[in-house]
Amino acid sequence: MEVLLASPPQIFHLDRVGIWQSTKKRGYNATMGAEVVTKLTFEQFRELPIDGKRYELVHGEVHVTPSPATRHQFTLQHLAVSLGYYVIQNRLGEVSQAPLDVRLGEETVLQPDLIFISNARAGIIQENWIEGAPDLVVEVLSPSTSGHDRAVKLPVYAQAGVPELWFIDPKAKTVEVLSLHGARYVIEATFAGHHILTSILFPGWQLPLDDLFDFRGRL
Repeated sequence: MEVLLASPPQIFHLDRVGIWQSTKKRGYNATMGAEVVTKLTFEQFRELPIDGKRYELVHGEVHVTPSPATRHQFTLQHLAVSLGYYVIQNRLGEVSQAPLDVRLGEETVLQPDLIFISNARAGIIQENWIEGAPDLVVEVLSPSTSGHDRAVKLPVYAQAGVPELWFIDPKAKTVEVLSLHGARYVIEATFAGHHILTSILFPGWQLPLDDLFDFRGRL
């Protein structure tokens, strides 16, 4: 089953004086007096300001998403601690969280919420970004970004050859595990309720969903 949901992303372009402007149409912005640059290079993208926002480059277009909510961050932290400890203890590779640029094409750079890179793929780790497909990409969904994650980022991950992709929904308290088969992702498993999250990438590792989505009455 291929997962694709349509949702229009927010796109930012550069004006003549180097100010990033949001626009729904390409071309000349009469109101701002700006000439819209429809394509950016990787080098130009790397010069974007560090302002707390998450910028991603998709086929030369800059997409920006808002800061994540607390439920998103709690879930991501629970996963990172559990999986990160397992990977370190077993010397399997590296686990890293956003913000970290993952370059998946000449003009495509994404920031997954969490990635796993096995020792076999350690060569893709560069000083300031990841150059190529990790073994695992995890996206923690938020109401404001789930459409973007599924409709925009999922096809990019497939094209880049990311073998496994997880969609974690803190609100629904579910985890979808997708595996790449040819050019498309297939849902291998959906975890919900009191299930225990596992993966063939990590033999013996287990994370109960009750622990993954443990908000301790805060939300």
